[in-house]
Amino acid sequence: MSVVTPSYNTGAFIEETLRSVEQQDYPSVEHIVLDSGSTDGTFEILARHPGVRLITPAPQGLSAKMNLGFSKARGDIVCWLSADDYHLPGAIAKAVDALKRNPGAGMVYCNSLQVDEKGVEIGRTRSKQASLREMLRHNYVPLESVFVRREVLERIGPVETGYPLVQDWEWLIRICKQFPIVWVDDWWSANRVQPQQRSQLYKADVWRQMRAMTHGHGGAFLPVFWCYWGPKFLRAGRMLLTGQFPRFRTKLRTHLKSLGRRKETRKGLEY
Repeated sequence: MSVVTPSYNTGAFIEETLRSVEQQDYPSVEHIVLDSGSTDGTFEILARHPGVRLITPAPQGLSAKMNLGFSKARGDIVCWLSADDYHLPGAIAKAVDALKRNPGAGMVYCNSLQVDEKGVEIGRTRSKQASLREMLRHNYVPLESVFVRREVLERIGPVETGYPLVQDWEWLIRICKQFPIVWVDDWWSANRVQPQQRSQLYKADVWRQMRAMTHGHGGAFLPVFWCYWGPKFLRAGRMLLTGQFPRFRTKLRTHLKSLGRRKETRKGLEY
């Protein structure tokens, strides 16, 4: 088993990620961390975990990091684990067991557990057994719960560099196109939700990229449009109907600010 973690200035969270891998009860796990020059104390934390296979300086760009990490991974099964997410106890053993029980599957995944910046649980989202058609309008696969066979990586090719905000979704769609995927109704990993996530900072760019990416894979415009914008319209309508005008104005300002970021430097996407 190889766990690949991209890193850049992730000192606030990465130790929990490292410990979650170290404390797994699976007998053979390598953890590869690729760091592109952190300046926030990340290296001091990594030094406390000598079992980690550190690659630095790693290339800038999430896709470039993951492609290098996948090429260095020695495991028969590979996991993409972000530096602010973490595995729950027994996650790797459960995923390996799921792949053994489904020998034809190229990938297994489960449900999504969300935690806040302090690691406090804030929600659980049950996923589903998604088809390719469904994946073209919504990403039903929590990345932190994904475990992929090595031969899948070799067949589908590298992580796409042209969609820096939705490259993981595009990668999953390519897996769906060539291999059966299997959903397990369980909770293996935690996804950290925080204000500084790229998906929160660049919401307008997320929409543009997901629209272009799904269209490139044969997805229709309306399904992905309503999947992304529909819940937002409903929430906005409820705020107005219930008199939550200050909250509506705050949300609107946040969205308009995100639209303005299109003209800003893309440095925040480089790592």
